[in-house]
Amino acid sequence: MKREAELALRVKSLVLEGMEELVKDGGAKDDKDWKKVAEVYSRCICDLVTVIADEQSDPERILKGTVAKAKIGYNMIGRKQTEYTK
Repeated sequence: MKREAELALRVKSLVLEGMEELVKDGGAKDDKDWKKVAEVYSRCICDLVTVIADEQSDPERILKGTVAKAKIGYNMIGRKQTEYTK
């Protein structure tokens, strides 16, 4: 599998895991925090579209950044989940 495809699938996995946590939460999180998570995931989508539309000459670099953003979003959800369960 091409490296770009592996990175894109990793982004998808992180975002899906994050969405599962969002659904489990049941709306207990602060709206401001959700806006931050939504922004990070929106940036991931923009990055993926950039790669798919072939607007950049270095898709691997873009996708590495996208994986990092997806991890940040996932960690934001996990951190907030921990705060609300204490």
